[in-house]
Amino acid sequence: MKHDKPFEINDIKNFAKDADAQARLEGAFQSQADQIAILKHQLDLLESAIRNDYDSIIITELSLEKPGPRIVYVNDGFTRMTGYTKQEVLGKTPRILQGAKTDRAILERLKRRLIEGQAFFGHTINYRKDGSEFINQWDIHPLMNAQGEVTHWVSYQRDVTEKKESAKAIFNTDFGSLLKQREEFILKFSKDESGFNCKYINEAFEEVTGFSSDDVFEKGLESVIHPDDIAMIEQALSSAFEGKTVSELFRYKVPGSDEYQTIYQSFSPIKDDTSNKISTVKSVGKLELKEI
Repeated sequence: MKHDKPFEINDIKNFAKDADAQARLEGAFQSQADQIAILKHQLDLLESAIRNDYDSIIITELSLEKPGPRIVYVNDGFTRMTGYTKQEVLGKTPRILQGAKTDRAILERLKRRLIEGQAFFGHTINYRKDGSEFINQWDIHPLMNAQGEVTHWVSYQRDVTEKKESAKAIFNTDFGSLLKQREEFILKFSKDESGFNCKYINEAFEEVTGFSSDDVFEKGLESVIHPDDIAMIEQALSSAFEGKTVSELFRYKVPGSDEYQTIYQSFSPIKDDTSNKISTVKSVGKLELKEI
């Protein structure tokens, strides 16, 4: 039977063989309708919560190869930020935002991280529908199904163009140079009777924070962190060594000044291959381009 309008609860009587069947069908229909309403409400709440920190949300299909990844969802913030309507971008690729000044090295690093199934944090120049430039900061994460398989990518985006002058003041450099810096650093911690010990710091730590690894190894991580945030670091490490993955915002000192810069830092437990016990905690820090 062909319907020219959406199926409604009043249509059920046309398919029910008796009053009892109709009542059961109506109950099932209403239950599904209620569940859909709850899910829509939850989605609206999620969008509202994220909107406070991000201008735009994009969800794409998994495939990264052209013509993918195809866009399957954008929120209203995407339209406000880029000028494109939802209808114009669904089925397209986020490459429509790229242009002459988009940093190809950043894009290659982004692709490598996503191929590995890893999250990515970075920024580069993108273009609105009218051709105007803006500096787009991404925070991209994999979306997984119940089986733990990556099915889509979600990209939380922010227009950080207005942060340009703030970045100049904080880092004493031009924003173009800042964009070419690495945005992430990695630390690894062990634990013994004396407490937590930082045993590895990659070279990107100095590029992001301005401090060398020797500063931390000699004086401890507390020498580069805001005093009020030291307890938060210790709590995050404790939780990670208990098997939890946690993320927090920490204030790192800016060398040679009384200023602080915000670092978004995650702490993840790593198990020993032989004993299957947590032997190390890996921490990834990301530069946040906003005032604190």
